[in-house]
Amino acid sequence: MNLTAVSNAANSAAPELLILAGTTASGKTDVSIPLAESLKGEILSADSRQIFRELEIGTAKPSPVQLARVRHHFINEMSVGERWTAGDFAREARSGIEEILARGHVPIVVGGSMLYLRALTDGFYEEELTGHADYRALRREWENGGEALYAELQMCDPDLAAHTAARDHHRILRGLWVFRRHGVRLSDLQDLPAKPIGRRFRLCFLHADRAQTYQRVNARVLRMIEDGLIEEVRALAAQGFDETNCNALRTHGYQEVFPYLRGEITRQQMIEAIQKAVRHYVKRQLTWFRRDPRAVWIERRFNESPEAVAGRIREDFLRS
Repeated sequence: MNLTAVSNAANSAAPELLILAGTTASGKTDVSIPLAESLKGEILSADSRQIFRELEIGTAKPSPVQLARVRHHFINEMSVGERWTAGDFAREARSGIEEILARGHVPIVVGGSMLYLRALTDGFYEEELTGHADYRALRREWENGGEALYAELQMCDPDLAAHTAARDHHRILRGLWVFRRHGVRLSDLQDLPAKPIGRRFRLCFLHADRAQTYQRVNARVLRMIEDGLIEEVRALAAQGFDETNCNALRTHGYQEVFPYLRGEITRQQMIEAIQKAVRHYVKRQLTWFRRDPRAVWIERRFNESPEAVAGRIREDFLRS
């Protein structure tokens, strides 16, 4: 089922759940709290890292006060050593949505992890992979020498590489496309649901002026450093975790700190690498949701209070 067909089905009646997506640093968390309170809602975090207890500073989790105001799901429920994939999220979130609806509350899915949201709403269709320009660019890379791409697959998705021949360009390119584009391993996607969610939803995408967003990203990274991000990562390293052996740490804000701790880059290089990676992720988020015809774009003006933004989203949800 393509996105247009899903869109038509999802909009055939009043929505039963609200999805609040948005770019990093758009203020999703601050908006989601008054939004959930006004709708008698419960929040399901669609952030791929907020579920891990040890990842605090680099994930921008809701504060203890915010967690106390609204019931949250998938926050601080697992350890970094445990497995948590888009497929796990999709199954658990679909079950949680049913439980929330049974309690007479509104499920509000909040997050910017694109693949997690796609897995939740639509399932996963591998045939979508081969039509994108960056996949075609990968094919050109293969023509210039496949050995380097196979070595890259061995690093980013060793499970897939272990069952892939060095000359199997189709499987190698598919695995690299998924990892480069989504930051997840194709070997982890095999258990994703293949059917769309059976509930009607409203997808709102919170965005702001790109220059302002990038400024907020840069400032946010500096604030995380000041709040102790390096110390948080150092504690994880002391437990034997790093970006090579822990999937939860293969994400911006964490994977750049380990090279600094090993003395491979300077502190300033680490900061700039994190800022660049997050800005690039914001660009990918904008591109992703621009392709989704169901997304209702909600402009975030930073001189507007979170309560006012929540009010606009609430009105959109109730009249849709």
